[in-house]
Amino acid sequence: MADRDSLLPQAPPIKSVQRSTLHPGEADHSQPNINYSVNEDHSEDTVKQTEYKTYKGRWYILAVFSLLGCLQACSWNTWGPIADTAKVVLDWDNGDIALLSNWGPIAFVLAGFYVSYLLLVKGLRFTVLGSSLILLLGVCIRCLPVGIDNIKWTMNIGHVGIGLAGPVLMAAPTAVSSVWFPPHQRTTSTAISVSAVAFGIGASFLIGPYFVTSLPENTSSANLDPVKRKQYFSEIMTLMYVECGATAIVVIAALLYFPNKPPTSPSVTASKPRESFKEGAIKMIKSGNFWIPAFAYSLTTGVYSGWTTQMPIILSQTLDVGQNVAGWIGFISNVAIIITSPMAARFVDLIGGRMKAVLIVFLVGSCLSCVWVALLTMKYITYNVVSLYIACIATGLCVNSPVPIYFELTAEGVYPVSEANSTMVMAFMNNVACLIFLLIFMVPNIGVTWMTWCLLGSVAICIPLLLMYKERYNRLDLDTTKDTRQVDA
Repeated sequence: MADRDSLLPQAPPIKSVQRSTLHPGEADHSQPNINYSVNEDHSEDTVKQTEYKTYKGRWYILAVFSLLGCLQACSWNTWGPIADTAKVVLDWDNGDIALLSNWGPIAFVLAGFYVSYLLLVKGLRFTVLGSSLILLLGVCIRCLPVGIDNIKWTMNIGHVGIGLAGPVLMAAPTAVSSVWFPPHQRTTSTAISVSAVAFGIGASFLIGPYFVTSLPENTSSANLDPVKRKQYFSEIMTLMYVECGATAIVVIAALLYFPNKPPTSPSVTASKPRESFKEGAIKMIKSGNFWIPAFAYSLTTGVYSGWTTQMPIILSQTLDVGQNVAGWIGFISNVAIIITSPMAARFVDLIGGRMKAVLIVFLVGSCLSCVWVALLTMKYITYNVVSLYIACIATGLCVNSPVPIYFELTAEGVYPVSEANSTMVMAFMNNVACLIFLLIFMVPNIGVTWMTWCLLGSVAICIPLLLMYKERYNRLDLDTTKDTRQVDA
């Protein structure tokens, strides 16, 4: 007689059960991110769970990384804000000033892809700490007491080191965000890192003129009193010491604590491996989702970076504006970027997308403000200092505020390519654009009028490009369709 239990209908074996009451795009912080599964072996009721955690230490990591980027940018832009004094005291010309700025993009072009490979293979700790030590070496070399006649050598060698520190600090913000932050904070985290770089550039416009005073009118290398020359040279060296000391403090903080990644990932995609360096590079080369936003970012911000370093010279030769006024314009512009960039990024995080529309709004604003600056410098409209402030600040705000959105939009479109890879290539293209811009400036007797028109053209051409772009959110869709919940550990 057949066993009675064998005649009863059998239920299929239970493989897994997932609990989720969230709609896509919603975040529930009431409990950990847990995936539940039941063992197929009916002899045991084993339940496995996986948590996605966020750690308060992520803010320390972000702060240290952001400060390193801030100091690298400040050191890179040391000479533009004090160009008028430096050219007379050190007997330099515009080409010497431009070369010191140019070491940044030159070093990036030479080392950028290798650093991208190191980020993927060695991780954040190795590459960030290595770059911070190179930065410290560069600013220390600038402090060597070689005398006024030999300072050109130490400054150029020091700026090579400062430039070599740039690739990681410019390209790793998206990697830091992806490794340490949950999906609803990634763009905001990237914005904070990028804004710190803007703050560093802005601070250089105040710090430089604060330590290095302006020369009286009609002063040249020939008629400058030797005693005064030594005094101004001492001020320049004091500026080097201050930047070196600040860098040393932050580098020590990084050496004390900067782990490679948190013990538990903050999201689904943070725990998944990325494509290899070679496979990721091939995918980016073939992807329109990469090239359109990458080109728009690199052209606008690369040309603007070069224009910013030469802004004191541009305004001096076209409108007879002194380096102090130019310094305040640069500082306020970057303060505006620091405020608006995280706000725009946070807005994008809250709405969960629509990055393309936000970028187009910023590009239109950039185009209008660049026209304003061009008309002022060409004296087609009546000049006044208030108008100059507003035009220059609006230009900087509209060009640089959306930088983190460019980074995140591109990372979303090319996922599972490593965020470090995509951002590194974008930063590489940015530096190529800046390098070409500054190399043109080194042509003898070329003048400065073309610079603002070049900036306007670089912005205008990107509007139709982004209108053609079809945005995709591969990474965000994966994170928000899984049963993902985060807690602070």
